[in-house]
Amino acid sequence: MAFKAQQVKKGFFDIHGLEDFVERKVHDVMQALGLSGKTPAKAAKKAAPAKKTTAKKVAPVKAESGDALGSVLTALDGHAKKASLIKAGKQKDQLLRSLIPLYIARNVNAEVSSGVTSKFWAKFGVKYAAPNAAKALREHGGYSKRTKNGNQITPNGVKYVESALKA
Repeated sequence: MAFKAQQVKKGFFDIHGLEDFVERKVHDVMQALGLSGKTPAKAAKKAAPAKKTTAKKVAPVKAESGDALGSVLTALDGHAKKASLIKAGKQKDQLLRSLIPLYIARNVNAEVSSGVTSKFWAKFGVKYAAPNAAKALREHGGYSKRTKNGNQITPNGVKYVESALKA
């Protein structure tokens, strides 16, 4: 597919052909899921006003940490103490917030980084920046260790999380 960029006012660019490309990709995905029976030409004509919102919705799907975040969320769904873990994470204890995703993913082969921790808490309405997660683990030695597969919780970290769940 050929795209053409045209410079407009104040250094911005208008990319021709991008909207059609996005519409075709969205249509292909919808057709693969069995959600749409329209042809690409008809779908492009009827959805012309909503093209920019569709392009914004497609972009965030490609996350580098999507597999790790999905693994942690799946492990949380199967965890017996799901509600108490989420409730404990809403406390203002940054170490606890950083350790809970590691605690959940300790038996899952997923690389839990500070970015994954931040996105994990965002799913539950808790604002927790990635640098804060990294700093909490860095400053409180002994609760987690850095390995080639990312941070992993230590037995001291497991005790800390479990004692917070009891309280």
